[in-house]
Amino acid sequence: MYGLLLENLVEYIKQTYGSDKWEKIRKDAGIQQENFSTHQVYGENLIPNVAIKAIEVLNVTERDFFYQMGVFFISFVRPYGYDRVLLVLGRHMRDFLNGLDNLHEYLRYSYPRMKAPSFICENETSKGLTLHYRSKRKGFVYYTMGQIKEVARHFYHKDMKIELIKEELLFDLIHTTFQLTFDNRAFTLTSLAMTTEEKHLPISASILFEIFPFCIVF
Repeated sequence: MYGLLLENLVEYIKQTYGSDKWEKIRKDAGIQQENFSTHQVYGENLIPNVAIKAIEVLNVTERDFFYQMGVFFISFVRPYGYDRVLLVLGRHMRDFLNGLDNLHEYLRYSYPRMKAPSFICENETSKGLTLHYRSKRKGFVYYTMGQIKEVARHFYHKDMKIELIKEELLFDLIHTTFQLTFDNRAFTLTSLAMTTEEKHLPISASILFEIFPFCIVF
């Protein structure tokens, strides 16, 4: 994994619990370096090993530790300019969620060895949607939940409820299903606009969307 995630962990501990706590955790985990380079690749076991010591030293649950670290990530990446990237993913929260895979593809230009997760939205209504999260990396479910909820609050001013529905191992992938409940009236407006436009088309736009994964229909 890239050092960006490790730096996020370090800064979260320092700013939330103090530098002295980080020093103790670092020494207990046997970590020699005090800082990490954001674009350098480190071992996959580094964050899990540090997290075990952090949970012990800070006397918190695994869920709380990773969830709050995910929340902290949104403010942590602001100096790197990634908050501006998040802002252009869409006007509504549903646009952001549907564009998460495109976001990770874009980030591959800066992090070519990144092991990106995959996100799929389904069962969308005006009150929310079901989100499927697939990743080869274990232990990041609550971290992801914290990130998504903070994006909803910070960028879209939405009060979101995230419920973990199911988590299962499929070969080497962790498949997690979330139920996201939030004000998703943008879905209704989009659906109505599509219906109106399709009345003037010789064929249904949905047919073209099924044929071509990425296309623009005029």
